[in-house]
Amino acid sequence: MNAEGSLFDAYREWRRLATACQKAICQRNWGFLLECQDAIRNLQPFITTATRQVRDEWKHSHAGTARESELRAIIMEVKALVESNKRLLQAARAAALNKREQLEQSGRNLRRIQRSYGSAQTRVLRGVA
Repeated sequence: MNAEGSLFDAYREWRRLATACQKAICQRNWGFLLECQDAIRNLQPFITTATRQVRDEWKHSHAGTARESELRAIIMEVKALVESNKRLLQAARAAALNKREQLEQSGRNLRRIQRSYGSAQTRVLRGVA
């Protein structure tokens, strides 16, 4: 396969992985999300190198303009997926922080109740009512 075909395949793979990231975020499957992100991170150096090679090839070819438009469309789609995933992650993080705050508040309330009942029970045991 030539550099152009490999580059298009790499971007299609990135798009597939970004879609898988989206599903992982929605399912709160953080382990799978990390696997997808690692795969994307490993793909990026190849894409950088292949992009340079392909652009050099396209400079010497008239067919490059149409293919570059096609590549740009795939890149824009991947970019939109990445931005969407970023928003989903921010929302999931905000929800987790909110839930954590609720749990911490419940814990503080429970400790207050325990102290209140504990001191009332101590007074009863001492005969002070």
